[in-house]
Amino acid sequence: MLHNVAAFLIVFQTAVLYFTAGYWKITGKVWQDGVAMYYISRITGFEMSATYAHLMNNAFVGTALCYFTIFIELALPFAILSARPWIRKANTVALEGMHLGIIACMGLVCFGLLMIGADCTCLRDEDYRSLARRFRSVKERVLGRSWPPLPALGMTPVAMTAGQDGTADA
Repeated sequence: MLHNVAAFLIVFQTAVLYFTAGYWKITGKVWQDGVAMYYISRITGFEMSATYAHLMNNAFVGTALCYFTIFIELALPFAILSARPWIRKANTVALEGMHLGIIACMGLVCFGLLMIGADCTCLRDEDYRSLARRFRSVKERVLGRSWPPLPALGMTPVAMTAGQDGTADA
């Protein structure tokens, strides 16, 4: 019972954190104008990626990222409570993508990993089971199409037998 209460409190705290962050962003002038990402890309105190700084020069990309960030942060509490698992999974994947971007573009590794861990608590057990099934089916399709089946152990493919001089014949 203690574990379930602790898990509930972690999810609750994560939902409050994201909703509050989204609320403050939506009331901020630079986020409303869609230029917050541009200003963030110009901060010299972080290890900024040159690609990120270059992308933020594009007004459309910067504005879209600003609004998308606000949307997914405000949507998390509603996604958690949703009866539709695809909403929870899509929101969590979007948040994890955002934090992977923070890790890669800003160099905030500890923050990004902590938030990814907090995001993962927002999914239910059945969400993880369905993601594992989907991953397995995609992996089987990709591996089945890309490479021929591997030969049995101890069997050498005919095309790769060793020649008399020790080199492989093709």
